[in-house]
Amino acid sequence: MCGRFVAASDPEGLVRFFVVDDRKDDDLPPNYNVAPTDPVGAVAEHGDSRYLVTFRWGLVPPWASSPKAAATMINARAESVLQKPAFRDAARRRRCLIPADGFYEWRVDGDGVKVPHFIRRSDRQPMAFAGLWESWRDQNTGTAPLRTCTIITRAAQGPVAALHDRMPLALDPHHWEAWLATDTPREEVLAILHADPPELTHHAVSPRVNTVANNDAGLLEPAGKPAP
Repeated sequence: MCGRFVAASDPEGLVRFFVVDDRKDDDLPPNYNVAPTDPVGAVAEHGDSRYLVTFRWGLVPPWASSPKAAATMINARAESVLQKPAFRDAARRRRCLIPADGFYEWRVDGDGVKVPHFIRRSDRQPMAFAGLWESWRDQNTGTAPLRTCTIITRAAQGPVAALHDRMPLALDPHHWEAWLATDTPREEVLAILHADPPELTHHAVSPRVNTVANNDAGLLEPAGKPAP
């Protein structure tokens, strides 16, 4: 699964990197410890334009009676996302990219201690997690819609397989256009869901990341590195 990640890149840099036409996001501050239900930046398309927008992490299907289940729907499995009722409509029509600088996973060491690791692209470029989004509205109050998202995961490969059995589905740039488009054939979407991951690297980090309240660039430093 993917339960924590880093989204600290400058929004204007993301606009250039993802070839975004316009910003409709909330100008979020850097987040070095993104947790479920946090607001996150995402890239989505509407018509012929590509936008940087803000979603809440944890998908709420439009038919849900309340948004309480969002914290349990932060991930969708690539193997079943086109079939599961909670995700299949979004998988056909509302796909997005969720920019990330990397993500965290935990491995149990020989003493039974869970050690956090930070995983990023080897070239240190931003990652583009494949995601889905939905718009949910409280039918009782008629308040503004709540826009939420989920991150698609796949079987872990490469160095991540030594840490966990799942990992986010990270897409290379040549997949972005087809993933975001609403008219991409199902067969092509299926192929993207099984795309090879980018080259990744990881290192152990401080257990400070275990506490969501800790949110600073120091979380990314290799474990044991002395403070400046």
